[in-house]
Amino acid sequence: MNPIRNCSKTYVSNGMKVLQLTTDMNIGGIANYIFELSRALKDKGVDTIVASAGGDLEGSLDKTGIPHERLNIKTKFEFSPKVLLAAFAIKRIVQKEGVDIIHAHTRVSQVAGLVASRMTGIPMVTTCHGYFRRRLRSVVDTWGNKVIAISAAVYGHLKEDLGVEDKRIELIYSGIDTYKFSKEFSYTEITKIKKYLGLSGKTVIGTIGRLSPVKGQKFFLQAMVEVLKTGSDIAGLVVGSGPEGPSIKSLAMALGIDDRISFVDSVLDTREALSAIDIFVFPSVKEGLGIALLEALAAARPCIASRTGGIEDIIKDRESGILVDVGDSGAIAAATLELLSDENLRISLGQSGRRLVQSRFTLDRMADDIARLYENVIRKDSCGKG
Repeated sequence: MNPIRNCSKTYVSNGMKVLQLTTDMNIGGIANYIFELSRALKDKGVDTIVASAGGDLEGSLDKTGIPHERLNIKTKFEFSPKVLLAAFAIKRIVQKEGVDIIHAHTRVSQVAGLVASRMTGIPMVTTCHGYFRRRLRSVVDTWGNKVIAISAAVYGHLKEDLGVEDKRIELIYSGIDTYKFSKEFSYTEITKIKKYLGLSGKTVIGTIGRLSPVKGQKFFLQAMVEVLKTGSDIAGLVVGSGPEGPSIKSLAMALGIDDRISFVDSVLDTREALSAIDIFVFPSVKEGLGIALLEALAAARPCIASRTGGIEDIIKDRESGILVDVGDSGAIAAATLELLSDENLRISLGQSGRRLVQSRFTLDRMADDIARLYENVIRKDSCGKG
């Protein structure tokens, strides 16, 4: 059953259907965003289908009762023949399932989604999760009826760098399940987790994120050289997977700290890793917003993060965390050493960060705002067709 529409009001029934479209569902920022959003929308009575080339999170979708449709869309080139073929597959899904709106999340899926939208007459919205080079973006517009900016920094990028009109951009901050991340682990639980990670008895400085140059893990390792000199009871933890994995591990060896840094592959649920971390470092070079940072803040971890992009929408320096310049490993080391020596500052920043996320960056708020956007786009599209 589709929404009942008229030009003055939209009544959204439990049958409103949204197709979340992405390239793959491997663990990472976009896939996690789609999974959490779909779960939250389902709780609000909005039916969601996810379509992608598949990946790590298919099982999680299945357990949550969210259907997944497989697409042969795994490519980095927006105008690959795969994308056109995927558009026809999306058209079939839209028509078979009675989809009311398409929500596309990656460059490739936006192109496929736009073609399917044109073929079916179903509106499309997109989310801009980060930063893009101009390339064909300024020539071929694939942003759909509306584009969600996940931070004020991304909003500015869309408007100033990519030429998207104000009226088409909707600022909706990414959100997380703050209740889940606010759960406190007992001392016994933390001890067991640290032992499992090979970090027994250590004060742990950690970072979580895809292993990629843009995430800046090399600056974290460079900073740890200085931090580790201060005591044998300190260790580092890097959680993540990605193309830079081999080079990051090689760098740790070259710096002579590989025996004091634990590497753990990406995980969907980061709560256990965060419980083992005493100080969290987020050394990104560029960042749309930073879900891992939000999770660390919600877990009341004192955070050090780069002064870039959407991170500055979250952290106010010395209020909810400590900001450092991009690539400044010396500043990361200095901030870490300051936090290690000042327990009151660690507690203060941790509690302040948690309050901030609970007030501004909740999953429930994000899902409400996005559901409202869907309604408005559907209503406007329906009324525009007379």
